[in-house]
This record gives sequence, C-alpha cells and structure tokens, in this order.
Amino acid sequence: MFKKSWLFILFLLVFLPLSANADITLKFNGFIADEANLLSEEVENDLNMTLWDLQKKSGADLVVVTLPSLNGRTVEEVALDIGRSYKLGAVGKNNGMVYLTALNERRMRIEQGLGLESKIPVSTLENIMNTDILPYYKQSNYEKGIRRGTYLLAQTVAQAEGVKIKKQGVCPPALSPSASNSHNNDSIPWWAWPIVILGALCSPRRRRFSSGSFGGFGGGGGFGGSGCSGSW
Repeated sequence: MFKKSWLFILFLLVFLPLSANADITLKFNGFIADEANLLSEEVENDLNMTLWDLQKKSGADLVVVTLPSLNGRTVEEVALDIGRSYKLGAVGKNNGMVYLTALNERRMRIEQGLGLESKIPVSTLENIMNTDILPYYKQSNYEKGIRRGTYLLAQTVAQAEGVKIKKQGVCPPALSPSASNSHNNDSIPWWAWPIVILGALCSPRRRRFSSGSFGGFGGGGGFGGSGCSGSW
C-alpha cells in the first residue's frame, strides 16, 4: 500500500505539470486573440476581414495572438501549442500559421504548418519579421507592427496557396532605418486635415466582421516547428 501511494504521488508530480502545459486557452475574436490589449477594435475588424477572406479561399488559418507573458515557457513552445491545440489549417492541408507576440519577454514567433513548409521558405518569414515587424516593435508601436506583419503574412500565404485575397484597411508603410528611431511618423501637416476630414465623411461605411459568420478553424493542426523567432 505504501509503495502504491508513492507511485501515485510520483505520477502527480511528473504528469500533471506536463498536462497543465499541454495547451493554452485563448479568447479568440475571429482570428485574433489580443490578450495583451495591443489592438483597437477597428484594426481587429480590418485584420479579421482579411484573414477571413484568406480562409474562405484557401482553407488557411492565420491567427494573430498577443500575450502579456509566456509564463516561463519559450515562445516556440507556445506557438506550437497554439497551432496544434486549435487545429489550425484545413484538414489534410495543415496550412495554418501562428503570429505570436509576447509583450513581457519582448519575443515574437511566426510558426507555419506542415503544409506550408515546402511553399514558404523560412527566409521569407525572417525577412517579414526583421524588415516589417520588429522596426515598429522597437519603437513600441505594436499595433502598426502587427497590422503590417499580418497583411504581409496573409499575402504570403495566399500566394503560396495560389489565391488572391481582399485586404481591408490600410497597411502601414515599411520603416526606414532612420524612421525606426523616430516617434513622429504619424504627424499630419495642418493643411492636410480638411482633406482627411472630408475623406472620412464621404467614405463608404466599412463592412464589419461578424463573429457569427466565422465558422471556426479548419481542423488541421499539423505543425513541425518550422518558423522564425525574434526579439526587440
């Protein structure tokens, strides 16, 4: 009896911590789980509409996840966990992608499913990360970095899958080396304000993303650890 009790305690010590880290629970709004509160409602809508179009036309699931902390885990582990637990990508195609940002650790990861590994070189993902995302992160402009990164990743996946997608919203420009050290890129000249206001009044109402029209992820979940990680 004493021996059985020790075996049971050993089981709890070894296997329960593993099962606790086996998956991660996120609150998705469409394709976005902004747990770190880095995105506005308007930006979430624009990105969701773009990613929804990608899913409809290719079956690919590209999810954008922000976390306040990794809670002691590596960014690679968490990204893999998300891709597998939420079964991203279409069944049989495994064309899912995770774009993960961890604020406290200042780490990010782009993880691609098995079905995209032969279609999208890791060097392409690294270029998007280093050229288009991290320059914004380094000036703490996370929303613009996420917007630009998501649009470019969605376009990259669409090209790999042989489809054309509609992009809703404006993709922020790439930052030049000098601009990456400046925080004044958003300033608008005084003479441009009447044009901006007039354009806002005359522009057609945007289509809003409805979570009711989103049918969930595809059911794939095949991820082998292909992607890139970065820090800022």
